[in-house]
Amino acid sequence: MGQNFSVPVYRGEIQSRNLGMAIEAWNIDGKPVWAESGELVCLKPIPCQPTHFWNDENGSKYHKAYFSTFPGVWAHGDYCKINPKTGGIVMLGRSDGTLNPNGVRFGSSEIYNIVEAFEEVSDSLCVPQYNSDGEERVILFLKMAPGQEFSSELVGKIRTSIRAALSARHIPALILQTKDIPYTISGKKVEVAVKQVIAGKEVAQRGTFSNPDSLDLYKNIPELQGF
Repeated sequence: MGQNFSVPVYRGEIQSRNLGMAIEAWNIDGKPVWAESGELVCLKPIPCQPTHFWNDENGSKYHKAYFSTFPGVWAHGDYCKINPKTGGIVMLGRSDGTLNPNGVRFGSSEIYNIVEAFEEVSDSLCVPQYNSDGEERVILFLKMAPGQEFSSELVGKIRTSIRAALSARHIPALILQTKDIPYTISGKKVEVAVKQVIAGKEVAQRGTFSNPDSLDLYKNIPELQGF
């Protein structure tokens, strides 16, 4: 996927699938879908495809990372949506960070696209929380922009916007304020680590984070207890 000087540019879309890239979006049943969220897959080998991981002698880690979702088919680990009219691609976030409350399956970026349009919000993080019965609820953390205050009024406006743009079932169960959001050194927002922290687990390899101390902000949050 990338630039294509021969076709128009549409807001929010990567212009087209590159030559030689047999890319599709697949649903959970391994069927191609258009105009809806699906797993980004590549059906044929490409010259720039990684062949193995370091220290993975039998290839098990490599296979688990890319070929365990759909046997024999490269699954990149991201959700995307392909526009059938323009051919453009909209990236919808990591599939390993999928949210699925009450059977509604969506990517966190669908929430970010709405929330981070608010001038009061400088950044946000959307993660699942599970109880002992395996039930899931979605928690949205907001990092406020300088000079802006977290308020019940803002929470109400965000809930209304999510309901209007997506549905009532996409609305997070809790919307809370946070002082910081963890990122990797390469600049990627880290949802999985926060999911581990709010579940009471320790996060290894903190050296990969640009702001590792931010993880401690998510420990023992009173509002998350007793779920």
